[in-house]
Amino acid sequence: MKRRFGTVIAMVLCFILTVVSVYADDGKGQNPDYVTDYYMIVQSTQGGVDIYDEADTQSVKLNDSKIPNGTAIHVLGEKNGADNKKWAYTQYHGMNGYVPMDDLDPASREEAANEEYRTFGGKDVDFEVKVHGNDGNVSVYNGPGEKFDQVSGTEGIADGTTVHIFQYVQGEDGTNWGKTDTDGVTQGWLNLDRDTDYVNENASADAPEATGTSGNVPVAAVTPTPEATPTPKATPTPDVTPTEKVTPTPEATPTEEATPTPEETETPASTEDKESDDKQSQKTSGKNVKADSGMKNPVIWISGIGIIVIIILLIYFLKKKK
Repeated sequence: MKRRFGTVIAMVLCFILTVVSVYADDGKGQNPDYVTDYYMIVQSTQGGVDIYDEADTQSVKLNDSKIPNGTAIHVLGEKNGADNKKWAYTQYHGMNGYVPMDDLDPASREEAANEEYRTFGGKDVDFEVKVHGNDGNVSVYNGPGEKFDQVSGTEGIADGTTVHIFQYVQGEDGTNWGKTDTDGVTQGWLNLDRDTDYVNENASADAPEATGTSGNVPVAAVTPTPEATPTPKATPTPDVTPTEKVTPTPEATPTEEATPTPEETETPASTEDKESDDKQSQKTSGKNVKADSGMKNPVIWISGIGIIVIIILLIYFLKKKK
């Protein structure tokens, strides 16, 4: 009986230790001190910042190259780092990690979207695309990227709808984004590559070249316009015998090369309708965020349950022994 009792206790303890160990390894450094929801802009003297898996420059660096100045950062949490400074918890290219706050400038969501639009060469355009939603609605966002969250109060744009694109930018991850309006009413930003039939053939001359695939439609290669063959110089008429000197025929003036059409001047980002920034300004301070309660920590719950199980087993076997 004692041997069986000891075996049961040992199994319970091993289970608890295993669960706690796995959880600790999986969540190491990924739990911010505060949960937040505001935006900042990368502004570093180094030209950009790195993102780490923990709030420590000695931890694993997640990016291959620096996140460039002007990039918007959606701050999902804050943490005091190993250097006793504030770090911002965010997501970058699908990876969660930490960026030092010293290299970030506060901004409202609208300011962050506009700054990223300017940084990555956004321009005013005028073309139409058809929405591909796979029989459903596609989401529109508050800025050129999913980090700006979906526009609230809308159900997106229905599959098959043709929409007008009046602003375009290619994000730092290479994704093409377009700002759309319907009947003059701004809807938000669309992922042109994923959610529309955006290809060169369907866009007007104002549309920038697509660099990837859009929806499931491959981007066809554009056949370059062949260069005009220059007009050969006319061969001068040879001099006639000295008896009567004939004036040589002047050389034909070579055809002037066509002056290339100047590239379209980038239009500065148009100022969007001002939306309320009071809420965002409050969030920026980080003071209105809520700290995670210790009772939400699964380690505490698992440990507590394990202790209760052990106590019950002890009582059960002690009664049975009597």
